[in-house]
Amino acid sequence: MKKILLGMLLSTFTYFFTNAQSNITEYETQYKKALLFYQNNEFEKAKTAFGQLSNLRFNNPLVPYSYYFNALSAIKLAKIAEAKLTLQNLLLRFPNWEKRADANYLLAQVAFENKEYGNAFKIAEQISEESLQDDIAEMKRYYIAQLQDTKVISTLLAQYPNESVLKERLQNQNASISSTAAIQQFRQTKGYLNFAFLLPVGLADINPDRPRRANQYVLDMYQGAKLAKAQLQKENISVNLTVYEMSNDPDEMLELMNNSYFQLSDLLVGPLYAETNKYANLFCENNQIPIINPISNNTKLLEIFDKSFLVQPSTAMQAQKAVDFVNKQAFLGRNAAIYYTSSNNDSSMAVSYRKLLLDKGYDIVAFEKISSNSEVIATKIPDKKVSHVFLATSDKKAGLAMLTALAKKENNAPLITTAEAFNATSLSATTVAGREIYCIDPEYIDGEKPEVDKFRKDYLAKYGVIPSYYAFEGYDITLFWGRLLNKYGADFKKGLDNLDTYKTNYSLAGFDYTQSQDNQIVPITTFENYKFVLVK
Repeated sequence: MKKILLGMLLSTFTYFFTNAQSNITEYETQYKKALLFYQNNEFEKAKTAFGQLSNLRFNNPLVPYSYYFNALSAIKLAKIAEAKLTLQNLLLRFPNWEKRADANYLLAQVAFENKEYGNAFKIAEQISEESLQDDIAEMKRYYIAQLQDTKVISTLLAQYPNESVLKERLQNQNASISSTAAIQQFRQTKGYLNFAFLLPVGLADINPDRPRRANQYVLDMYQGAKLAKAQLQKENISVNLTVYEMSNDPDEMLELMNNSYFQLSDLLVGPLYAETNKYANLFCENNQIPIINPISNNTKLLEIFDKSFLVQPSTAMQAQKAVDFVNKQAFLGRNAAIYYTSSNNDSSMAVSYRKLLLDKGYDIVAFEKISSNSEVIATKIPDKKVSHVFLATSDKKAGLAMLTALAKKENNAPLITTAEAFNATSLSATTVAGREIYCIDPEYIDGEKPEVDKFRKDYLAKYGVIPSYYAFEGYDITLFWGRLLNKYGADFKKGLDNLDTYKTNYSLAGFDYTQSQDNQIVPITTFENYKFVLVK
């Protein structure tokens, strides 16, 4: 690998001795002898000579070069620890050395030699010099090609997802040790689907004396999925459902990725935690299968891998659909007041909503963070009339506080907010009298839909309890992806962009992934007859 720096150093040496022939110092004479040792492959002698020239008493422009060749000689002698210490001392003593990037290059090589792969990539990231990039790429390929441990490669790729050399190595490794191509071919022709639910089941938490657990939603989701499996069987679509206990421990996911049965999965639901989700995404990317996050609305899950999908629309998507809704209403004026409470999701949605309104030509007369104190909110409501008020919140007290504040200010503008803004049982006809209230409600369940009525009855008959939202969700996810993958297989993205895919009704509001990994279905509800109903 790399000969550029050696050539540069030899040029430097020539410069010194050409331009200072009449005044060659003793140091430079010794440096020349040491360099000859190196050029003649006498690395032990070179290391000793350069080591002496690296003494702190010397103050010469060639001293950092002595450190460098001392380290390089140590590498040639396979004395990696000594090379590392020498390079660290070089960078510490000469932090502004003009060839610092070259020293870092060599330090990255030392890290690779020590099998400190993460550190090697970290050091390499710090080298910005364009002239070294080809050499860095060659170095990475050289050392990563020697890696055989799939677990190590996967871990590195999770830490450095943009490193193409790691992606290529993992793909090659999978092909060589587990015949990924054969697995994919078998997956597409086996005649049934395998859905893997990677969820924090909490088997240790099962207690007969406590029928409902903290993670009851996980069980609800799975039980809903089992009813969908039965429905799919009636449609001649065979689906196997397997639940894998999955927490936030990356080792659990890495171990599962080597499970031969798991490798035949056609769809992953979860994991719900960030660390294990990284590796699950990587598995799906390599195997070209979809991964579904049933709870999070974080678009960061979609940024790196294009096989990830959100069931819950992101805050940005919710803001977009709210703006689309507002644009269709006959609200008076082209201005708005925007408020949000303390969570990151609240502020994120408010920021998105403001940007979208500004793009539509609206005037934002207020943009304020609030608490659920109606007196304080009232001080932040403008006297100027607005077309509507927008409140992004996950605080169930904030909605009522906002309504109270608006009433105090005699402001009758429509309120657009989130479903989390209200505890529905606290609302009354008196509270909302004469007020237009619209809620963004991704988890809305329309009790009047035939699909909801049927599922509720089937679930009650099967399990003896009323289904939760997560039971409906597990049912819909399994039904939707079961039909899609049965029809389109590995070409499922083509199916997602086909509008015919979405003509079937589901128990919840449904799905829309046309040209998107973010679910574009966002129900908007309004309060009528003591309950929230879909806006017609």
